[in-house]
Amino acid sequence: MHDQFAGEFGNVGIVLYAPQSNYLRCKVVNRYSRLSDFFGNVNGQFLVSSIKHFETSLNNMGENIGELFPKLKQEANISDFTSTILPKDDSALQLTETYYGLDLDPEQALTDLFDRIVEKYYIEGQSTTHTDQYAWSKVYKDHFDKYGITKKLKKISIATNKDTISFSKAWKNGAWNCYQALSFDLKEEESIKSKVYKWSGIIKALETSKEKLHVYFLTTSPSRHEDLQEFIHDTLTLKDDTLAVEIVQEEDAEAFAVKVRKDMEASKLVNLDDDELF
Repeated sequence: MHDQFAGEFGNVGIVLYAPQSNYLRCKVVNRYSRLSDFFGNVNGQFLVSSIKHFETSLNNMGENIGELFPKLKQEANISDFTSTILPKDDSALQLTETYYGLDLDPEQALTDLFDRIVEKYYIEGQSTTHTDQYAWSKVYKDHFDKYGITKKLKKISIATNKDTISFSKAWKNGAWNCYQALSFDLKEEESIKSKVYKWSGIIKALETSKEKLHVYFLTTSPSRHEDLQEFIHDTLTLKDDTLAVEIVQEEDAEAFAVKVRKDMEASKLVNLDDDELF
């Protein structure tokens, strides 16, 4: 419940309990960019971390339900489980009243309910797809700014056999570390694949450069086509003697910024107390 006073809320997960089969599972949203779209200036990263903790705790409970509750009766209520992790209070995370139904397959019921009650509204709420600029400004930039990285980056042009490829955010410590924001949160599957193939071609061109490069794609993931995540990773990642390419996921944005700062400090080529890139 984002705004207690206004009563604004959004469904972020489903908990399902089937007493006859002792099935207890939870499924929650896993991309904080969706929450930012839905609620505006909410701290999406913190919220996703909180609800993922709830999901993990409840699913661990479900996997060990026989050991944890050996004398469990069929009339046990779902709140008997959820309240041990998330007590009823005035926090932003709230559990609804309990709803009841019949289904032959609890696992499929959980998936169907999640798609209908949770996922549907985040997809419908996104009138436009995310751009690369969104990925940078809304997901990564704050963390880069926080750790004093952004002001140390510069624009570079890399000469290849047949072209010149530019990166607007880079620094050098033996190899050029280049950061490219890429949003794969696009509506159409073919648009995502086309974008992947485009950057795969750019990577092929970069392999012909005489510069030693380490390219990091700062990404937002495909919320509508999560099954493409493996395809994106397998197509775009690379590691050889002169060119390495890695993908950074949005949930790792701050941890990655911390790593970059440590690398800058360790290189002794960048003085983070100074405004100049050496």
